Amino acid sequence: MGKIVMPKNSALLNEIESVLQIYYEADDWLPNDEYKAKLKSMIGDDQYSSSYTKKAQITSYFGFTIWEDINNPQSRRRITPSGRKMYEAIKAENTAAVQEVLMNALETVKFGRDNYGCPESSSDVEPPSLYVRAILDMGYLTYREFAFLLWKLEDLGANYTDALSELKALRSRGTIELGEEANKYADCKPIMILVRWGFLAEDTTDASGGKHIIIAPEVLSKYETRLRNLKIYNIDMDCDEPITNDYLTFEEGETVLVDLDKAVRIDNGTNVLLYGVPGSGKSWTIEHEYCKKGTNVERLVFHPDYTYSDFIGQILPNVAEDGQVSYKFTAGPFTNILADAYAHPQEEYILIIEEINRGNAPAIFGEVFQLLDRKTEIRDVDDDGYPIGTSEYGITNANIAAIVYGDAKHKVRIPSNLSIIGTMNTSDQNVFTLDTAFQRRWEMRLIENNFEHVDKRLADAKILDTGITWEVFCTQINKIIVGNNARMTSAEDKRLGAYFVHLRDLTYNPSMGNLSDGEYDALRTKEQNKTITDAEKDRLAEIRAAMKQNRKFPEKVIKYLWDDAFKFNREIVFETTTYQSLEQVIRTFMYAEKLDRLAMFKDNVRNAFTNPEE
Repeated sequence: MGKIVMPKNSALLNEIESVLQIYYEADDWLPNDEYKAKLKSMIGDDQYSSSYTKKAQITSYFGFTIWEDINNPQSRRRITPSGRKMYEAIKAENTAAVQEVLMNALETVKFGRDNYGCPESSSDVEPPSLYVRAILDMGYLTYREFAFLLWKLEDLGANYTDALSELKALRSRGTIELGEEANKYADCKPIMILVRWGFLAEDTTDASGGKHIIIAPEVLSKYETRLRNLKIYNIDMDCDEPITNDYLTFEEGETVLVDLDKAVRIDNGTNVLLYGVPGSGKSWTIEHEYCKKGTNVERLVFHPDYTYSDFIGQILPNVAEDGQVSYKFTAGPFTNILADAYAHPQEEYILIIEEINRGNAPAIFGEVFQLLDRKTEIRDVDDDGYPIGTSEYGITNANIAAIVYGDAKHKVRIPSNLSIIGTMNTSDQNVFTLDTAFQRRWEMRLIENNFEHVDKRLADAKILDTGITWEVFCTQINKIIVGNNARMTSAEDKRLGAYFVHLRDLTYNPSMGNLSDGEYDALRTKEQNKTITDAEKDRLAEIRAAMKQNRKFPEKVIKYLWDDAFKFNREIVFETTTYQSLEQVIRTFMYAEKLDRLAMFKDNVRNAFTNPEE
């Protein structure tokens, strides 16, 4: 039947629950090194370094954490929605909630298939479901009996009914002796953790032949129908049955198996493209208006080298333990979030693409471009049955379909609970443009560039020691830019965004002193001549540290005005007869004090800063 993979590292409660705690508190992608450092501080640092990475196998096996790159166990991981529910149930010591999460995992997780950083299983046997089925059929099951059962099914290709009959006969004769081949399945960590989490239990009334594992009585009482409906793939079947994405709902107390294509799903998924000048607050708007608490968010950034393969996925070589090289499709972020959204119809997902026009977006999307057309209404006649917000048209892509639906022939659509939000700076004229066909598939939203909703601490912050607030400076410069539209190309797009700077960029460090008084230059001369004292070295270091802080504003804002906004008509705002290079402009700002730092601007511009109401 092929290769089966299972976690082999740890099923200790304190370790597994510590892993969950780390990712729950991070609530985002976490680099492996940071995760290991945190875990070491919680359980001790006396183990092999690689052991700490492997301790996340169980959580990912049950779908509670996921790898960013399934082929690289050292890649970043994050917690999933079910993982959050699991940790919260554990934290609250709510056994019933823990059992509910595990029951859902048994119904939805494809165990051994790209869910804990190991090579994909080529077997259709899923150990947790098989163990439950065998307990229901035999009353209990020992770890040795399960090892025998796996060996018969996996290695010898037996069917479930015959293997179970043989197991019953062996049980009646006493303790089962395992050969070397079967013994490799005896240490079954996924089953051990189900016992420790209270989903399964040890029957202590009889321990002949090893520990008798049963389904916890309260679990059996509550979920027996659902447990008996667990699918055991390729067992007692005439042909291979593909893995399907089914889930269970409840109607008037009855359990009903539902095709995810027809599931009740959050609707009104959409594509939104936020555009505006740099720093106008596009990312802030996404964070505060679109990403509600509990929303599953994936964020990525397009750039000139970003490709279709980076976005959708690509076929990469995979080296097995025996050295054999095969090639398999490795999903990209779009395919991964599409699969997550499809599998969890009652959860909202958002894919955020920052700087969407800095990459060749039509090429990156490829045929997925067609999926951006969303269904907008339910038709009275010949409706396709999909909720509003689903892709209006399906496309054929075997690689995506195999990952998302478990069926390479399934038509791919964006589900209605997945939205895509992009951002682009309108001032980026030197990067890729978005053609009309691409843009019309998005809801375009201009983010207005004003200070109405900007944090007052930023708006009212004074630029170093000049006495001029950031709001006044930004507003007056933008008036000049817009007012000179006839002399500037795309003038409106050249404005300064309200969030163009951070509060820290405006903060003044007085330790720099007045550079024009000669102290700084004298100390540099001494440093060069190697005659500087230790005390003078300390003072020079202090000045340089202050200079790094105080030059943030001119290097970010004034440089932008000189090199970009007014590149072809600097005389509009700058005294170009006196200041003919950016070097002179920055030096003037740094070597002056207070309002004189803005001496590079024309008199009318400086007057607008000091008397904005006129």
